[in-house]
Amino acid sequence: MTKSDNYKFFKPNNYDLPSENEVEKLFEDLYPINRSLTGEGNERTLAILANIVDLKVHSVSSGTKVFDWTVPEEWSIDDAYIKNSSGKKIVDWKENNLHILNYSIPVKKTLISKKELMKNIYTLPEKGNWIPYRTSYYERNWGFCLKENLVKSKEFSEPFEILIDSKLDPKGKMIFGEAFHKGISKKEIIISSYFCHPSLANDNLSGIITASYLFNEIKKRETYYSYRLVLCPETIGALAFLSKHKDLSSIYSGFVISTTAGPGPLGIKHSFMGNHEIDTLTQKAVESVDKEHIKYPFKPDGSDERQYSSPAFRIPTTTITKSKYYEYDEYHTSADNLDFVKSKYLLKSLDAYIKTFEYLEANRVLERKITQGEFQLGKRGFIAFYWRINKSKC
Repeated sequence: MTKSDNYKFFKPNNYDLPSENEVEKLFEDLYPINRSLTGEGNERTLAILANIVDLKVHSVSSGTKVFDWTVPEEWSIDDAYIKNSSGKKIVDWKENNLHILNYSIPVKKTLISKKELMKNIYTLPEKGNWIPYRTSYYERNWGFCLKENLVKSKEFSEPFEILIDSKLDPKGKMIFGEAFHKGISKKEIIISSYFCHPSLANDNLSGIITASYLFNEIKKRETYYSYRLVLCPETIGALAFLSKHKDLSSIYSGFVISTTAGPGPLGIKHSFMGNHEIDTLTQKAVESVDKEHIKYPFKPDGSDERQYSSPAFRIPTTTITKSKYYEYDEYHTSADNLDFVKSKYLLKSLDAYIKTFEYLEANRVLERKITQGEFQLGKRGFIAFYWRINKSKC
């Protein structure tokens, strides 16, 4: 519990969660956008989320050193396809943006053999009709992600014609969104989520939608803590935020929000401390929403808890999930689509996050200012209050 000498009792609100239709519409608007570490799709994504929460967009130039990392060139893509020996377009990036190895360099080839093409093909042999999601952010490469069943079909006939009409701009930029709610204390709680994946619904969209709605609810309240929303590309974006933050010592704890809208039970991934206030209160909140939840101990993997918990920062963060990353077959595939997620699942996760926030705000130890004897409770209305709650015992 946190001590405070300048704090009004926190009063939980009877909050209204957004409607399922509203959340579903947001999923539908965001899902088709081609996102990556950089690029126009990220700007479109933040512009849509700005309808929920007022975001300030920061940019970091390509080539900027961020601790041990470097912001990559800005990647854009206009078209990509594979045509078979009959000239038929059997793979079309415009139909599914997972078809391209994310951050592929530009390529244009004709009369390419199957043997040569297969060096740059990614499939899921055990899931014949699913397209894998693969990236090559920091190594120049190109590739196509395909259904295994297509590769085995008669349509996959050589020689092929391939095109990846992409661009890597060394004078480009990476962006991240930020919003701030000032509380009584300078201590901050960060709410962090990532938006660098293309058309993946649970692993990407559910996190940024949940984080935006959570912050939108928080900003309606008078709070003890200050709250900062950070929406960024994973890893490099969180590191860029940390490098730009003026006073990291002010960050008390936070949430890393990811995979909140799948059909599985609620889960809680604890912070690296395991017994921090944020761990206890997140656990309490999740238990109040779903007694059959799953507990995940901290591991330095997953999302940006890796960055926040690293030795220089040591910021304890928890994550509430519903079908946690790595835990469901559809993860990082085309099957993580709008059919896999449900608005009602996301709202259950959001409810648990809001309850955690309320517990965090209410968990105070108040220090007395009058130290001479006991308080005169009557003039403050406490005698009547005590009688009301104890009258059955009188």
